[in-house]
Amino acid sequence: MRIFLFATALTLAVLGCSDGKLNLLLVFWGDTEESSSSRERPPIEEPKSSSSVAKLSSSIKDIPPSSYSSSSSSSYSSAEEPPPALSSSEEPPPPISSSSRVGRSSSAKTDSNGNTYVDYPVLEAGAPGVNPGWATRYWDGCKPHCSWLNHNKNIKPWKICKNCDKNNKEISTYFRHPSWSEWFAGYNSVESSCDGGPAYTCWDMAPIAINDTLAYGFAAISSSLAECGTCYQLEFDGNWYDEPERPRPTNRAIKGKTMIVMASNIGGEVQYNVKMKDGRVGSQFDIMIPGGGVGAFNSLSNQIGVSAADMGVGFGGLLSNCEGTILPNMGIRDGAWRASLEQWQSCLKSECNRVFGKKPEIKDLLNGCLWHVDWFMAANNPTLHYKKVDCPKYLIDKYSSSIDTVPPPLPDNPNVPCLIQGEDCRQMGWW
Repeated sequence: MRIFLFATALTLAVLGCSDGKLNLLLVFWGDTEESSSSRERPPIEEPKSSSSVAKLSSSIKDIPPSSYSSSSSSSYSSAEEPPPALSSSEEPPPPISSSSRVGRSSSAKTDSNGNTYVDYPVLEAGAPGVNPGWATRYWDGCKPHCSWLNHNKNIKPWKICKNCDKNNKEISTYFRHPSWSEWFAGYNSVESSCDGGPAYTCWDMAPIAINDTLAYGFAAISSSLAECGTCYQLEFDGNWYDEPERPRPTNRAIKGKTMIVMASNIGGEVQYNVKMKDGRVGSQFDIMIPGGGVGAFNSLSNQIGVSAADMGVGFGGLLSNCEGTILPNMGIRDGAWRASLEQWQSCLKSECNRVFGKKPEIKDLLNGCLWHVDWFMAANNPTLHYKKVDCPKYLIDKYSSSIDTVPPPLPDNPNVPCLIQGEDCRQMGWW
């Protein structure tokens, strides 16, 4: 009887309603059923990986950064003319990359190769431990600061940043003092290639994309902010440090992307808690990117057999080559300032291949340069928010020396003087 009455009522409703109203009625009926709290949800599938949720298998190193394509010092020179203001007749800026996501959680994720990584949560401006900053770039080829014994005081557990020889083979970071005897003991760090020594930065410390919104890499960080081996989450906000009122399309394209960087260089020349050009107080992260500029030092061009001029502008690198010479020659109106995201990427990709693409043995450097193209979207000095985080296993593995796995031994006789770079061995705080 109830079914008959319901059918009769529905028939009358159909006769008295337009198609649109009937569809609305049916959609409303369907939505009500789907949203019922009693409806069972399918179980969530756990990531199929035996590794720790917070760690990444070192096998990820084989993933070429350029396959993840989504859509030192400042490279900006005070001698450059500022770009003209946009007129109302010009095209609006391109939309922000779809990689700009909100609400990411720190749940475990698994990539296509079965490696587990953490999808870091979005950093909220003003939240505890979250501060503003900006990123620059460099790759000078020098021995990392954190490969020097005296830059690792009181660091426990012991780990020292590796260094490599000219052919990218890992070598010890220190050696026993030649005057070692029963009356004197001591150690010296292997000299940097930038000072005429044999030690260089290892090429596998170039940045790498984990997915389209997460990347890992290394950076020089202020000694006031961090010590060697400390990690920070950087989340890019889409703006440009040099001209905050005129963000580039490249910088807008990385809005919402996250990068985890580990401090491999510590120095007072990297700025900490200074007034940024947008008025905020922030800190600098100088990201290691092949082709990012050799700065005041340069052992890279000698290491890979190219001229210093081939490496581009000292402070700014290959991207600044596009800025100063190549893009204007492509007929971009008003020079490089009017270039699109695609034009920036195309130019930088050409530069990366020109410098690093001719020798298969330096493919790590090529991949790191192409990371700047494909994941970092040819961005130039982007602003960001940062927070200290635990270091992922991938970065720990790439950072840590596989030769010097424990501190150098103290002399057996406690009365024998021992010096490391002129400092008392026993004041290093490792033992």
